[in-house]
Amino acid sequence: MKYWTILKQSLKAIFANKGRSFLTVLGIIIGIGSVIALISLGNGVQASINSQIGKLGTTTLTITPGGGRFAAASSASSGQSKVSTGGGGGGTLGSTSTLKVADLTSLSDKTKHPLIKAVTGTVNGTAIFTVKGVEERDTIVGTNLAYFSINNLSVATGRTLNQTDIDQTSKVIVLGNTLASNAYPSTNPIGQTILIGSDTYTIVGVLAKADESAFSNPNGNGYIPYTSAMSTFSTDTFSSMSVQAVDANSVNAVKTDITSTLLANHGITDSKLADFGVLTSADLLSTVGNITGILTSLLAGIAAISLVVGGIGIMNIMLVSVTERTREIGLRKAVGAKTSDILLQFVVEAVVLTLAGGVLGIGLGYLLGKIAARVLSITPVVTLQAILLAVGVSSAIGLVFGIYPAAKAARLNPIDALRYE
Repeated sequence: MKYWTILKQSLKAIFANKGRSFLTVLGIIIGIGSVIALISLGNGVQASINSQIGKLGTTTLTITPGGGRFAAASSASSGQSKVSTGGGGGGTLGSTSTLKVADLTSLSDKTKHPLIKAVTGTVNGTAIFTVKGVEERDTIVGTNLAYFSINNLSVATGRTLNQTDIDQTSKVIVLGNTLASNAYPSTNPIGQTILIGSDTYTIVGVLAKADESAFSNPNGNGYIPYTSAMSTFSTDTFSSMSVQAVDANSVNAVKTDITSTLLANHGITDSKLADFGVLTSADLLSTVGNITGILTSLLAGIAAISLVVGGIGIMNIMLVSVTERTREIGLRKAVGAKTSDILLQFVVEAVVLTLAGGVLGIGLGYLLGKIAARVLSITPVVTLQAILLAVGVSSAIGLVFGIYPAAKAARLNPIDALRYE
């Protein structure tokens, strides 16, 4: 009963100065709102990236060269039809690239590697295409037939690359759907020729529309045999390689198999000195999760500084309230109120103020997250843990910053308090 009475008296004191009470908790509202908004956006970004990585496939592994680099050429020359290419090839691969055709050949041996379903290597370059009368640089990918199955790409018209194209270093190209429709809006691209570097390539196929991701846009690429790409771009190494395991349960075994095979191919005995890296979807998810988690925590920590400022504001206003209510405190103590009762009342007032600010801050954070999501095209994810954290933190701030004013009020001498003007 006593606690209910103290709560009612605290609420009465708070509502007696509504404007001041609101301004008191404004810092808490802004702080909690900022933290909730940033956490929800961080969770949304992580969920979006996780979804994009999931689209890569749980059975796909990516092999990257240790320190491989790509440098695009900048000069240009005129072309045929509606397409021209960058002079001197679309680009070159740095000497640090370590993935060779021999690596692709050895991993493609189904007898030695029964858990590997498909293997592909890519050689990345660029070409300048004329799109609606405007030249733009697009990506050229040198690869093999397995690339299309691993990445779930299908043909709309014509055909994809085949082994004969690889063996004969054929100058043929398959266009992504968007690239083909933009470069040839009213003409059938099949059979048209284009220049890539100084080589003439014949268009043999157009891919069906594929899903885009944050990592790639297959619709805007052109695809040629990797042997032709190596010839055109003057390189003998892959930019990267992709391996598809027979099932999700075999991924770790395939990763071990790839590592041991490439170490042997490269003549490396110590795995710590490997000049390549093998990543699974789980590795990517873990890495991305760690990065986004750190960034979200950092941003939330910066926003939490306003909570400290808000807490100091609450303490300041509570001290003012103690001064204003000195005679009230003296009267209450004179008629028998205990020191603990006075202490509890002021602590309850501080906690109620910050708790109300926390609840309002949750609403503000949700609203800010929605607004930011519309601008950034991210779906915010507000978790129960974030809400409980906000409520807990706001209550703790009220308790911590309300103790000193409450203790000051409780220690007042009743005679001095009654004399206070």
